[in-house]
Amino acid sequence: MYTLVTLATSLVLSAAILLLLFKRTDATFYKVLRILTLVFCAVGLFRFMLADKFVHVINGAIFNGVHYNESDPLSAILRWGYFANYSVLPMIAFTKSRLFRNIACCYTLPFSILAAVYFERYMAYFTAASAPGISMPELLRGIYFALELILAISIVIILSVREKHVFRINNFGEALRFFIALPFVIFITMPAYVPQSIWGYTSLRITNFGAVHLIWFGVLAVGTLALYRIFCFRNKADRYNLCLFLTIVLFFNYNSAFLQGFILSRLPIQLCNMAAYFYLIAIAFKLKRFSQFCFIVNITGTLIAIFSPDFSATEPGLSFWKLHFIYEHTLVLIIPILAMGLRIFPRVNMRSLKYSGIGFSCYFAFCMITGGLMNVFSNYTGQEVNYFYMFDIEKAESFVSFVSFVKVWPVTLGAYTFYPILFVIIFTIFSLLCFGFYYLALYCYRIEDDHLKLRNAGIDILERRLGRKTKIPREFRD
Repeated sequence: MYTLVTLATSLVLSAAILLLLFKRTDATFYKVLRILTLVFCAVGLFRFMLADKFVHVINGAIFNGVHYNESDPLSAILRWGYFANYSVLPMIAFTKSRLFRNIACCYTLPFSILAAVYFERYMAYFTAASAPGISMPELLRGIYFALELILAISIVIILSVREKHVFRINNFGEALRFFIALPFVIFITMPAYVPQSIWGYTSLRITNFGAVHLIWFGVLAVGTLALYRIFCFRNKADRYNLCLFLTIVLFFNYNSAFLQGFILSRLPIQLCNMAAYFYLIAIAFKLKRFSQFCFIVNITGTLIAIFSPDFSATEPGLSFWKLHFIYEHTLVLIIPILAMGLRIFPRVNMRSLKYSGIGFSCYFAFCMITGGLMNVFSNYTGQEVNYFYMFDIEKAESFVSFVSFVKVWPVTLGAYTFYPILFVIIFTIFSLLCFGFYYLALYCYRIEDDHLKLRNAGIDILERRLGRKTKIPREFRD
C-alpha cells in the first residue's frame, strides 16, 4: 500500500506544482523548488535520529553485547544509492549544473523509486523494537518516510519537466563528465555502515601508523592534489560546485552518525564535528572571514586528529566508528584546502590569523563552559564528556605523559575534578600550532606561485617550438 500511495502522490504533487507554476517566472519556480529541497533535507536529517535497527543488523555486528549475524546486501545497496539524494538534490536546486542534474535523473531518481518499491523492507528496520533512536508509532513512521520519498522523487521530476532537461548522451563532453563523475559521487556518498553490511567485518586491525593508516595518508595527499589539478583552471562555477557538493556530503555524513544513538558525548561540539556545520555556513553563504577561520583552525585540528587517531584496538577494521572517523576527517581536511587552493576565497593573511585567534578563543571558552557544566551534572545525566579533549586527564596522559604535573592544582565541583593547568596547556599548544600552520600556508602559496611561473615558461618554450599559440591556460580563471 505504501508503495502505491508514495508513487501516486509523487506524480500528483509534481503535476500540481508544475501546473501552479506554469506561468510563473523562473525566480518563483526556483524559490519553490529550493523550499521543497530544504524541507526534504530537514526531514531526512531528523530521520537519522529515529530508531533504525539496520545499522546493527549487519554481518558480525555487536551491539549491547548481542551478536548479530544477519545479512541484507540489498537493503545496504538501496540505502547507499538513496543516501546520495541528500547531497545531489541541493546541488540541482541551488546551482545550474547539468552534471548534477544528469546524476539526479540517472542515479538518485531510480534509487528513490526503488526505495518506494521496497518500502516494506525499509519499515522492517524502522519499526524494530531493539533499534536505538527516537521512537515513533509505526503509522506515523510510515507516513514520515513516505513524505521523504515523495519529496525526493517529485523534486527531480519537477525540475526535469520544467527545464526540459535531457541527458545529452550524444554530447561527448557531457557524457564523459558524467561517467567520470558518477563513480566519484557513488563512492563519496557511501554511508559508513555500507562496507560492513555488504562485505562484513574483517580480521583487519587499523592501528596508528600501521599499513591502513599510512595508506590513508597517501590517499589524502593524492586525492587532494588530483582534485586541485583537475579543477584549478576550470571556471569559478565548477570550482565552487565541487566545494559546495563536498561540504553537503560532509554535513550529512557526520549527522548520519546519530543512527547509532543520540547521546551527550556525540553532540557536534568537537572541533572536527563542528566543521560539518562551519563549512556549510562558510561556503554556502560565501563568508570570507569565517572560511579563513575554518582554514586555519579546522585544518590544524584535523591534522592532529589524522596523525593521532583514536583507533580502538578492540574494534575490527571495518567498524562503523573507524570508517566514520576516516570519512569525516578526510572531508574536513580536503574541503578547506580546496576552497582556498581553488580560490573560492582569498588567501589568508595576518588579519585572518588575528580573527582566527579570536574565533578559536570563543570556541575554546564555549567548550570549557558547556563541557564543565555537563561533567558537573554527570551524576544526574550518567554521561561524562570530553569536549576538545580537555577534561579526561587519563586520556591526556596516555597521549603526552608529561601533563601529569597538572594534577598539582585540582579543582572539584560537585563530584567532578577539573585541572585548570591542562586547559591552559591545550589552549597554548593549539594556538601555537595554528600559528605554525599559518606560515606553512604562506609557504605553500609561494610554491603555487613559483609553479605557475614555471608552467608559463614551459608554455612559452612549447609555443616557440610549434610556432603558434596553444590553448593551454596560462592563468587561473576567476
